[in-house]
Amino acid sequence: MQFTQGKRLTCGAIAAVLAMATLSSPAQAGDWIYRVRPNDNIWDLTSRYLKPSIAWQKLQEYNKVSDPMHLPPGMSLSVPIAWLRVQPAQAKVVAVIGSAHAKPDTQAQAVEVTAGMSLGYGAELSTDDNASLTLEFADGSRVLLQGDSKLELDRLSAYGSTGMVDTRLRLQHGRASSDVIPLNGSAAHFSIETPGTISSVRGTHFRVAADASAQSSQTEVMQGHVDVAGDNRHVMVNTGSGVAVTDGNRPGKTQPLLAAPVLHCPQQPVSQTPYQLSWQALDGAAHYRLQVAPSARFEALLVDRVLDAPQASLPDLPDGEHAFRVRGIDGQRLEGQDATCVFTVAAHPQPPLVMEPQPNSKVREQRPHFRWTESEEAASYAWQLAGTSDFNQPLAQQQTVKGGETRAPQELPFGHYYWRVATRDGQGKLGPYTDALPFDLVPNPPAPTVDAPKRSGHQLGFAWQNGLPGQRYHVQLSRDKDFAHPLVDQTLDQPALQVAKPGSGVWYLRVQTIDTDGYAGPWSPVQKIKLPCIACRFALGGGGVVLLWLVL
Repeated sequence: MQFTQGKRLTCGAIAAVLAMATLSSPAQAGDWIYRVRPNDNIWDLTSRYLKPSIAWQKLQEYNKVSDPMHLPPGMSLSVPIAWLRVQPAQAKVVAVIGSAHAKPDTQAQAVEVTAGMSLGYGAELSTDDNASLTLEFADGSRVLLQGDSKLELDRLSAYGSTGMVDTRLRLQHGRASSDVIPLNGSAAHFSIETPGTISSVRGTHFRVAADASAQSSQTEVMQGHVDVAGDNRHVMVNTGSGVAVTDGNRPGKTQPLLAAPVLHCPQQPVSQTPYQLSWQALDGAAHYRLQVAPSARFEALLVDRVLDAPQASLPDLPDGEHAFRVRGIDGQRLEGQDATCVFTVAAHPQPPLVMEPQPNSKVREQRPHFRWTESEEAASYAWQLAGTSDFNQPLAQQQTVKGGETRAPQELPFGHYYWRVATRDGQGKLGPYTDALPFDLVPNPPAPTVDAPKRSGHQLGFAWQNGLPGQRYHVQLSRDKDFAHPLVDQTLDQPALQVAKPGSGVWYLRVQTIDTDGYAGPWSPVQKIKLPCIACRFALGGGGVVLLWLVL
């Protein structure tokens, strides 16, 4: 009995395999292949995938199915593409930055593109110079349209719920970067046409550019394979290669793309902008393209620039995670492989501009003042003073300074110090501090002590003690104590002054030291100098002789 049951089971399994073999007919070229799932039947599949004009009996006959209500799971059904239900598909705007416009058709008025907008076949898209947007198609494939570009949606079709789509785009001018989901089924299609080429793929990451002024097109393949056609000639462009084609000419040989440059990616959050980006120069690169986006998906571009040198300034960006990528551009204007960096911005609210003390300056007041510019977005400021640049142990700090200045809470000993300031916004968020700003607290240069004047012939000399190397001296000689109209007002490199003897009478002299940073120290005590009138003495003496002679 057991032997009989086992024999029956074995025969049944063999019969099922033979049934599957006889029920399945060889697939014709161009057929869509469907793999049967549990509980599928011919009637349901016809209703789900085929045009209303196609009867279920035709699908049964085409596949030689004996029992249309019971299909073995796993068997393959072949369906002619012409029988499949076709319906219009939509493209969705995933993200947009800057000004872009869409025309639902050639007769319609252009409207501003917004995220979430749906567009059908026949629509035209255009972007301004600094704009970009990403379109997502029915199968999940995406296209990034860059600035100063025009794209037409030539065909957007979906074959029912098969997952096969037919997407055909026309790039009139500009640049588009495509990330195409691998296409399943013989009817699936994705292509971008330019005035000179048609680039067709079945799942890849590639870029297409159309330059109207140069009348040329470029196709660059990051991953996969792209069939580029022009003037009845096809060229297969593989991963890491590109081809440049002049409009009206056949595609030539493919060229290897420039390798990705080596980036100097910020390892710490960017706390101050503009931030200087740099990367290693590439051999063969005539230019570089820099793109900055809110995320590593690069759905829309905050920055899209072509640069001559391997460096650029990162603009002011909102706080949060961002990404930038750089690629080289060769002499044929083929753009190479991307080097990508994900980084974080933590720069807001931005710190104010410092006024005093300036970095590496000298301060003489032992209880210094600290001043900075005031920001419109600031509710208060945080200020710190320290003896080291790491501020691990601040000597003084104030967390809610109102206005643009503060003062050290007490007198400080002479020495080397650092200070910094940060902005706090109305929501209480404290932005990054300025860099550590060093300064030296030094005593005032001493007031010079002037020696007694020395007369030599018709010259009058003054001298005072020498100061430190690099210091200079400001000296004034005047009839008036207030030095309103000095006869001498000079700045000297040496601690001495020689002048022609001034007129007789009372004169006043003072000297101050000018430090190496230009700071003028206190004036010396005013020196009072009396110069006798020699001519008067002579006249007085001569008059006495005459008077005596007259008397005699």
